[in-house]
Amino acid sequence: MKLSDQRGIVRGCCLGLVVLLIALGGSIFLADRALAAPDLGAAPAGPSHGATEEAIAVALGEEMAGELIQSPHGVVILSEEDLTVLAVANNPHPNQLRALQVRVRDGLVVVSALVSAGPFTPTAVAHISLTLEPGASGPVIAAQVPEIDIGMLRLPAFASSGLVAQIDSALSLDRLFAIAPKLSALRTDIECVAVVPGGVAVGVHLPGVSPVASSCR
Repeated sequence: MKLSDQRGIVRGCCLGLVVLLIALGGSIFLADRALAAPDLGAAPAGPSHGATEEAIAVALGEEMAGELIQSPHGVVILSEEDLTVLAVANNPHPNQLRALQVRVRDGLVVVSALVSAGPFTPTAVAHISLTLEPGASGPVIAAQVPEIDIGMLRLPAFASSGLVAQIDSALSLDRLFAIAPKLSALRTDIECVAVVPGGVAVGVHLPGVSPVASSCR
């Protein structure tokens, strides 16, 4: 075998080894990022409006009714604790999404949950914005999920699309208005929703009064 052929074989082997090491190193890096604990800060804070979805709906209905007696516009704030209770109550897959918690960070609702990945239990984190959109029976509070992370690793859009509908379902504030009569009566008069420090503000107006979208700010 010629020396040049031997050198070619050596170069080919070394190149393959380098590619393998790069791929292995990349996999280890991604795995390390995915299994790292995200920095979510303090636990979800109150005040609490109740320990169940029904209790929260009743408490908010009474609070909203009291505000509308004094003004044509009323706003209630669901705290991080309230949002956590709602997310747990509407968790579409409690065996797969465990230890759900909801926080507010940087103007977004941040939902975290432990998920199963073989022998590991990384933390999935969804960053959610809320908007008020027109619906068949009145305004609908809808969730958008611009980012989902596993640990410290951000998932690409195509990999996270399956979780978006589940998160939207778990945080459906629209369903909350159907539970208690006092809230249900205001269902078609929701005028605004906004993520505010410590929670989510939802505003309504009296029937016949023009909505003010800025009343939640």
